[in-house]
Formats: sequence, structure tokens, C-alpha cells
Amino acid sequence: MNKLYVVRHGKTEWNVKGLLQGITDISLNEEGIKEAKELSSKLDLSKIDLCICSPLKRAKQTAEILVGNHVEIIYDDLLIERKFGDYEGEKIDFNLIGKQWDYKLNDSSHNIESVRDCLKRSKKFLDKIKKDYPNKNILIVSHGSFIKTLHFNMVGYNENTDFLSFNPKNTTLYEYGI
Repeated sequence: MNKLYVVRHGKTEWNVKGLLQGITDISLNEEGIKEAKELSSKLDLSKIDLCICSPLKRAKQTAEILVGNHVEIIYDDLLIERKFGDYEGEKIDFNLIGKQWDYKLNDSSHNIESVRDCLKRSKKFLDKIKKDYPNKNILIVSHGSFIKTLHFNMVGYNENTDFLSFNPKNTTLYEYGI
């Protein structure tokens, strides 16, 4: 069995402004750095075998602050944020977000990664860590939408699931056993 410690990256200026980041490579702001340092002081690194992290700057910076040189960090493209296509850098529109998270609709217009594709990617990641890192305690540093799909792949979902019912917060630790 694996123990997963899942963390969303620290805050960025785009988080503060309420903009969709997607795969746009944004750095942490000062508040995000402070949040990561605060979480770092609470983590028991002796319980973590490795860290797997998105290669996007905001996640990399968060992981580096959290584990320093005490735990190996592996960067994995499967952990990047959901692609928001033409909407990246735009104000978050809650009418649009509902459409993006509708499993039945499975919207991929405007170059958005569909919810089903993001769910498949996070399932592929879970299958990979079960195979490659059995019985390990793993710190995962990623992004809000990806973590959302990871969560629902672990707790279960169906075509009527309200994917907006779980909203990972910046630098909050979520624990799972798989």
C-alpha cells in the first residue's frame, strides 16, 4: 500500500488575481513562498520516501521548499495542471468552470483539456506509482485541477459526480492510502 501526501503549490500572483493558470509557467509570489515554508516546518520528512512533482515552476519551487535536499524530487509531466487553452490568463468564470467539469458534456472547446482526459491522465499517474513505487510514502506536489482529478480517481466518481465539490487549497496537505 502507498501513502500519498498531496500538496497543491503555493500561491502565485495569478491565484491572487483569480486568473486561470493552466500550463502557463508562473512562479510563486512571496505569500506562496511563505506558505510553503510554513508547511515545510510541519512536515515529517522521515515519513516520506520520495517526492514526485509537476515540472511547472510554481510546483517545483514549492517542492524544493518543502523537502530541500532531504528527499529526492522526481519531476513528472503527468502532474502538470489541466490545460485551459484559450482561457489561460483570463479571469475565472464560474459559469465556464461548471461546463469544464461536466463529465457528460466533456468540454474540450477552446483547446481545453477535457475533464475525462484529465481524469485518464491522473489515473495513469496512480497506476504508474503503484507499479514503480510499491509500498512507498510519496509527497506529490501538483496543481488544483489535477489534484481534483487525482482525488476523484481515489475516492470514486461517476458521470453525475459534482467535481466542484472538492477544491484543493494552496499548500494544504491531503493524505490518501492506495
